[in-house]
Amino acid sequence: MLLLPSLSLAQGIKAGFKIGVNNANLFGEDVSLLEEDIGFDLKSKWGLSAGGFIQFNIGKVIAIQPEFLYTTKGAAVKEEILGETVKVGFNLSYLEVPVLVKFMIPTPGGVKPSLFVGPAVAFKLSAKIKMEALGETEEEDVSEDLENTEFGLVIGGGLDFGKITFDIRYNLGLATVSVYEGEEIKNGVISLKVGFSF
Repeated sequence: MLLLPSLSLAQGIKAGFKIGVNNANLFGEDVSLLEEDIGFDLKSKWGLSAGGFIQFNIGKVIAIQPEFLYTTKGAAVKEEILGETVKVGFNLSYLEVPVLVKFMIPTPGGVKPSLFVGPAVAFKLSAKIKMEALGETEEEDVSEDLENTEFGLVIGGGLDFGKITFDIRYNLGLATVSVYEGEEIKNGVISLKVGFSF
């Protein structure tokens, strides 16, 4: 990584920002125990992802792209009980830093497709459970129950149109987010992003 700035100066460097939506859920061997505790099956939840990136081009085909993203994860429940809607949201937010290896597919014209893969580390910002029922809302901070850092693998693809970029990616959690020994609960997130480079 220390060599990247000198390599990129010769081949090109660009930076920009991205914003998009997440569709997040929790998975792992012990998610069923969590579902038993709340009495409902967990479903995916929508959230936000936004931040910046730097792309270091190494030749015409390969680039290294670190990103710095605010991202939301977790899961949600929405059920009808005796005519009343019950909502439970596991609202997790992180500062996430993926380091992606980007493979740019040579094509004629202005559309440049790419594939990318790389590790990601995420630093917990907040963790709350929000419950809504019978017109009342209750929120509980559960930060102490979750690890401060999370590790994942990002894989996806994108299209560049000049300075505009679109990508779709999946972030697979590789480590449990629970602090309790032997409890396996991980994040899984599908993201759609649009970006602009300078």
